[in-house]
Amino acid sequence: MIYIISNSKGGVGKTQTSVNLACLLHAQERNFKIIELDNNNDSLIFKNSDFLTTDRAISFKLDKKDSAVSDMLFDVMSDDTLDYIVDIGGGDDEQKVLDVLLPVQLPKTYLIPTLKIKKYLQNALVTYEYINDPENIFFVLNQYNKLENIKTEFRYFFGDKDMGIKPVSPVFKNAKTIYMPYSDLFQIAEDDEQTIYDLAAISKNVTEAEARKMSFDLAAGDREKFGILLTQYNNSLEAQKLFQEMTKSTEALFQE
Repeated sequence: MIYIISNSKGGVGKTQTSVNLACLLHAQERNFKIIELDNNNDSLIFKNSDFLTTDRAISFKLDKKDSAVSDMLFDVMSDDTLDYIVDIGGGDDEQKVLDVLLPVQLPKTYLIPTLKIKKYLQNALVTYEYINDPENIFFVLNQYNKLENIKTEFRYFFGDKDMGIKPVSPVFKNAKTIYMPYSDLFQIAEDDEQTIYDLAAISKNVTEAEARKMSFDLAAGDREKFGILLTQYNNSLEAQKLFQEMTKSTEALFQE
């Protein structure tokens, strides 16, 4: 499968969606690569990731889009178990990249990340209409706070009769959707050049008592370092919960 992450509007979470998707595929033990096509591409830097290594996460300038797509096709045709994630940068060049990808006769799923603000939903609709492949498009409702409140948080997507709010477009009524949560843990992981999956993995199979002992030994008498290590363990426990929620909120993507 080729997963194409696209929206001409910047700041809606395209790269975060791409990286989160990579984490989800890795958790399913699927084989994948992720490429970023963007003239401001410096996002796929995860030096401390155990799985999102430089041979799996590659950035290209937009003038290299044709060769990047050619490389992708060669890889996919060489290995039919390989999934590809294509993260397209925003701006006017989005359609130029889509023009290269749309004719590709291979299974494709398009993900259009968007925020809850009306103007962002309107912009996502432009990308949706340009792709014009409803059966293979998912809107990614990004940065929700509580999954159980998704319809009230994204009123301009679902509509809200009580508030007199209609959906930005009737298209949204039958559109396929997945959801990505908001959490500072994504930034915490990124600051350490990790993914949320790597952060979650730190505390797997480690009890609180074991974590305290390990932190104490590694701190070697340094109180501040001891506190930092314990905080990292606690953040990892929360990241485990977050990743479980991500798995639940995106399950529709993998049901087909």
